[in-house]
Amino acid sequence: MKTRKLLLALLIGIILSSISLVTAQDALSGELTVYLNAYYDPAQDQETADLTTSIAQKYMEEHPGVTITLVEALPAGQDAEAFLAARMAADESPDIMWQQFGTRNVRGDTWWVPLNEFLDAPNPYIAEGTPGHDKWSDSLPDYVLAQTQAADGNWYQVSLDWVETGLFYNKELFAQAEIDPANWTSWGKFISDMRTLKEKTGADGLGAYVKQNDWSNWFWADDLFLTVAWADMANDFYLEKYNDANRPWRQLNPEEVAKAILDGKLTAEDPRMDTYLSLSKDFVSVLPADYNGIASLDDLDQVFFSGQLGAYWTGTWKNKLFTNSVPFEYGVTYIPGFTTEDAPAAQGTAYRVGGPSSAGQYGIAQSAAREGKLALAVDFLQYLSAPQNFGPMAQSFGGFLPLVAGTDAGPVMSGFQDVAELPERLFNDPDNRLDLAARDPWISAMQAFFLGEADEAATKTTLQQIWIEGATRLCADQGYEWCPA
Repeated sequence: MKTRKLLLALLIGIILSSISLVTAQDALSGELTVYLNAYYDPAQDQETADLTTSIAQKYMEEHPGVTITLVEALPAGQDAEAFLAARMAADESPDIMWQQFGTRNVRGDTWWVPLNEFLDAPNPYIAEGTPGHDKWSDSLPDYVLAQTQAADGNWYQVSLDWVETGLFYNKELFAQAEIDPANWTSWGKFISDMRTLKEKTGADGLGAYVKQNDWSNWFWADDLFLTVAWADMANDFYLEKYNDANRPWRQLNPEEVAKAILDGKLTAEDPRMDTYLSLSKDFVSVLPADYNGIASLDDLDQVFFSGQLGAYWTGTWKNKLFTNSVPFEYGVTYIPGFTTEDAPAAQGTAYRVGGPSSAGQYGIAQSAAREGKLALAVDFLQYLSAPQNFGPMAQSFGGFLPLVAGTDAGPVMSGFQDVAELPERLFNDPDNRLDLAARDPWISAMQAFFLGEADEAATKTTLQQIWIEGATRLCADQGYEWCPA
């Protein structure tokens, strides 16, 4: 009799659970607009766009009351931030939207829904026994969650993939100049070889650029040089509350940068900044003469393809394009390690500048919440981020490394694998170190230095002012307990 009652109770529980699940699925209805960046770009990658469409279609079949509209990626060269700002102002943003995590974190909850409570909850689309099923955030690496947390403690996106950068190089030009990347034992040797390549072949050494008032891949170099110059101070900058025994070396977050500045530990008047400026000037010296007139990174593709560049600093997202389009034999390498001859604080290594600044950065607009779509948007984002769905998308695109536990990266360029194993940089990009407002003044100050309009002393004074003002703004915005009264 007791056994029969237990079986009856179990059966009733199963029935109620099934009814609850069906009811929950039936309750999900409405329309979502979804912008997935490169994972839905029919003009550039029809194969991946078709796969993403099929995944959205399958979701709609499982949720008959739902309509998912995929928004095509913007054409190359169109300003995504201007596109988004205009739609946010008009309350017409896609419900689920891509944005670079640093900028998104600056916008915070004025634009985006904090996802903390959802990341702490189960993801029903991830199989039981797989990380993420019981707690969605468990499907993503700890170091990614640490890097993408906003200064206010919130997460405004899930970061499903990872980008790496490297140097694609023209093997024919390198052979002509008798250069072998395997012999790059220091930054100084790399710069010397890039100048030799220019002398012997007429091609510019390195494809990169610096753009006023906008992102450019000079940011990557800027991050590296600050990191190299200040590497010996990392432990003095780290705040105990963010330390992780599993990550003794990690990237600074905006709070740590601000506190180091206001405590006088990180100051542009320090001799370490002479090292930073020297490395920066070396870098610019091997770029194309018109480096500050280049409008976008994509504009360098044809320059590289035509044999006018010895090496081109770009990333994994070029994998398919280069495989199909480069008309000569090329290889993939990276910036060499920095020695103490290059910089007194150097640790004998280079640093990767890869990270979650990729295509799979998705958050939910506040307008979706205001329109009663939050539950649906979270559910579809969980569905999209499950390994059986995002894994095939990442493999098809082939330009980013999937981060979701249980996914297979598929074939990617082997040259990037070594880069991914390097330590991360200590400093993030100029727009993410403190706040977005610090970006353009930093670019302007460094451009003036590169063009000879300001000497080292004047440049350091300007950079110090930018740091102090940025740290002060961040304190005013966030009200950290340590901020000066």
